Amino acid sequence: MKDEVKVCLIGSGRAGMIHGHNFAGSVPGGKIIAVCDPVGDVAENAAKELGIDLFYKEYLNVMKNEDIDAVIIACPTKFHKEITVAAANAGKHIFCEKPMAMNEEECDEMIEAAEKNHVKLQIGFMRRFDESFQEAKKMIEVGEIGEVVSVKSHTRGPSKPKEWMYDISISNGPLGEVCSHDIDTVRLYQDVYMQLVEIIEIKKSQKNTQIFMIM
Repeated sequence: MKDEVKVCLIGSGRAGMIHGHNFAGSVPGGKIIAVCDPVGDVAENAAKELGIDLFYKEYLNVMKNEDIDAVIIACPTKFHKEITVAAANAGKHIFCEKPMAMNEEECDEMIEAAEKNHVKLQIGFMRRFDESFQEAKKMIEVGEIGEVVSVKSHTRGPSKPKEWMYDISISNGPLGEVCSHDIDTVRLYQDVYMQLVEIIEIKKSQKNTQIFMIM
């Protein structure tokens, strides 16, 4: 086992750069050595911000670099599957932002590629590892709050959803891009597949987007 995992960030937007800064000094055993983004000078500027020299505009070139052990995929959802499969085939471990892919078939392809190439694939559902969410799960499991018959999830993000998140040709829409954390948390707590039966209301403002759901 390596003492240090060398990582490349693919997608240098808001979420991507959170990962980038974390791996620049806050993740024991992990080190970011490269960034990749196809848009203009984004990759170069991100590399400068993170204090590294290596950057790419084409993700396929990332796969050719044998010094890179793993990739963080933080680009629009449409590209998750193809980049994940390419990384797996190159023998690189993968952390992929949520939502996992555009549909179930793409998810299955990603899992199959990771298993075939014996690499790790993890999706960015960090609430599963948060102490407060884990404590809530324990309370439910031991029956401390009784039988769960209804769940209301109310999410506020740190920023407005990006414009591309409203384009369902490249995303899962605001429900998937913003509220996949809520859906995953409910699945974690109930340990069963929860069917979304109604979207009550979507309220948009300049500061945030609120999506209210009944599950």
